[in-house]
Amino acid sequence: MNLNKCERCGCFFASKNAVCPNCVSKDEHDISQLKNYLCESDSAVSIENLASGTGVSLKNVNRFLQNKDLYTTFTNLGLDSEININTIL
Repeated sequence: MNLNKCERCGCFFASKNAVCPNCVSKDEHDISQLKNYLCESDSAVSIENLASGTGVSLKNVNRFLQNKDLYTTFTNLGLDSEININTIL
């Protein structure tokens, strides 16, 4: 098993995951908040508005968008489709 640095809190842990066990539930909660916000939005939302409207940090929103599956889910739910994932990566 590898020693990794948590992408969310920065602590070191032994696992194959990108975040430590303490942050997994926090990520799940944040992703749920983002999805709910996008579902309730009447129009396309920018990344900045998504972060400020949900209280999820811009750093974490960008980190979630690096996951292509989440990016696709978010754009299907109403994230501004003009945002290019390549500019985020």
